[in-house]
Amino acid sequence: MDEQIELILRGGQFKKLLDERAAILRKKYNMKKAEVEIVYFLSKSGVQNTSTDIHKYLMMNKGHISQAVERLCRRNYLTAIPDKEDRRYIHYQMTEDAKEMVEEIVSIRNDITEAILMGITEEEIRTFRKVAMKISGNIEKFCQVCMCS
Repeated sequence: MDEQIELILRGGQFKKLLDERAAILRKKYNMKKAEVEIVYFLSKSGVQNTSTDIHKYLMMNKGHISQAVERLCRRNYLTAIPDKEDRRYIHYQMTEDAKEMVEEIVSIRNDITEAILMGITEEEIRTFRKVAMKISGNIEKFCQVCMCS
């Protein structure tokens, strides 16, 4: 595989940049990296807001997710709501106490996105999105065949 494509797919540089920028925020709110990632995910996830959804999207260890959401609930950043139809599922929603933090996380991510997309045209971004969606779909199909998810 092309080295540049592999680098983008792993996202290492982006994650490192995001980690460095979010370090101040983590310190300010006394949060772990996983907690910040979960808060950001849940701020955008809509009805996909269970531990399974978090695991599927963030590819995080289920134990880390459990500990992180528990801590976020204790600190009143999340509310845990049992599913009305299947009590095995818990839905997590952001609280008003998390609003300022979410705005800061979104601002950091927007700044990074703006910086890394500098000099890239809208057409190139649309093409990249289209290709990325196809690659993601191919990965999902491959994982279903290999039963690796």
